[in-house]
Amino acid sequence: MSGHHLEIVPLSRHRWVIRYEGDQVALSEHATQTEARAEARNWARQFGEPVIHVHELDGECHSEDVDPDYRAPTPADVKGPHVEP
Repeated sequence: MSGHHLEIVPLSRHRWVIRYEGDQVALSEHATQTEARAEARNWARQFGEPVIHVHELDGECHSEDVDPDYRAPTPADVKGPHVEP
């Protein structure tokens, strides 16, 4: 989990991109919003992202929750054993 949400953004009626919020580099590009939503859900599940923000052509935005395939690791998961001095 990156700390930033995935988003689907229309560049035109026939060009939709998936990217992380605040990043100008697209992860993928699609001809329809439906294709982009399907790919974004796959991406979110694979990388443990819980939310996708979907931007519409009219400027509206809504969020879609995603149940990831696994829970992304947190700092608590990667800390080693605690040893008393």
